[in-house]
Amino acid sequence: MKKKIWIVAAALLGACLLALLVLLGIYIFSPRSEVKYVAHMGYSAQYVGNTAEAFQAAAGLGFYGIETDVRETKDGVFVCHHDAEAILADGTKKEVSDSTFAELTATQLKTKKTNQPFDLCTFETYLDICKSGGKVAVIELKEVCNEEKLGRILDLVDLHYDRKKVTFIAFDFVNLTRLRAIDPTLSLQYLSETKDDPCFADCLEQKISIDVKQNVLTKKLVKDFHNAGLSVNVWTVNRKYDLNIVRIKGVDYVTTDNFYEEEKK
Repeated sequence: MKKKIWIVAAALLGACLLALLVLLGIYIFSPRSEVKYVAHMGYSAQYVGNTAEAFQAAAGLGFYGIETDVRETKDGVFVCHHDAEAILADGTKKEVSDSTFAELTATQLKTKKTNQPFDLCTFETYLDICKSGGKVAVIELKEVCNEEKLGRILDLVDLHYDRKKVTFIAFDFVNLTRLRAIDPTLSLQYLSETKDDPCFADCLEQKISIDVKQNVLTKKLVKDFHNAGLSVNVWTVNRKYDLNIVRIKGVDYVTTDNFYEEEKK
């Protein structure tokens, strides 16, 4: 009886090792897509994200594009800030949309996790840096925008850069459909962190590309969008192992905090 148990255990162990070798072989030998890298909030692995310093650092490296988050202050200034709430140097918290630009720039702001001080960057400065570095401006709209606000954002793009060199991304699908109505030639990507997101079907129908969280990504999703002539971006890929996995799945763009020097384009 004990002999049979050992035989079964050895067989199971052998099967597991074989499966592991097969998976390792797939990982090592599978073809990887040639991807373009997008600097998440600038070169945020080394600098505070969404600052002029982070954007300038990314502009000097081999990134394809530089991503930012755009919000509007109470007095109509568009700024680069991820969270709805800003933390002032003294610890006071202010809603970006309920504060004037002067109030938000009277002192430096602080990061939520590290308390590191930084200066608020305007959308115009970000566009100027993208232009000087020859990088695609990847602009995330953090709030639902009406046509008038989107028009003002596009006016700034026209003044400081070029519509043909920007990509708009948003979780709110309505932002993308409104932009499409204003200018059908704009590059658009729908942001999602939801598996089987019902908006994927709308994207395919309306010819809007996607920008998805890496745990949502599947080969089928990539294939469906490629078959429709659309592209796939994935965020936020900060480990080399994950980078190889998403490249095996065939993505076109990788948004990352890091700079993969050996992969630079």
